[in-house]
Amino acid sequence: MTKFPLSLTLVSTEAGETKVDVLRKIAAVSQTIGLTESKTLLFEALQAREASGNTMIAEDFALPHIESAVVKKSGIVLVRGEKVLWQGTLQAKTIFAILMKTDETTAVKQAVIRLMKCFAYEENLQFIAEKSKEEIEAFLLNQRG
Repeated sequence: MTKFPLSLTLVSTEAGETKVDVLRKIAAVSQTIGLTESKTLLFEALQAREASGNTMIAEDFALPHIESAVVKKSGIVLVRGEKVLWQGTLQAKTIFAILMKTDETTAVKQAVIRLMKCFAYEENLQFIAEKSKEEIEAFLLNQRG
């Protein structure tokens, strides 16, 4: 495998955006790039996931992730920029949304598991928060977990 099996799309937050705005943006971008056919259903799935538990994994870093039939092609939407009030009083500056289709292959699921393990290390979160799309894609490919 010469490429990480999930596409990575980079999006920016703007001053004044809320968590709901960011989730809507993730859903809209996902529809535009073909990860879902319905931004409305994906937005609802993301909101339901957020309601089921906190997705903040570190200071300034949120990891919303879903596995859903509304996702037609698995992918990652990385949102960075202005801080967004995410959970209670916690703010997120980097939002790493992993969107998985329900019938994803074992190889892709294993790649996502390796990716999730890398989030245990602060230096990896910092890298994702700061580096270019190309550098992050190379980093993701090298996660051996």
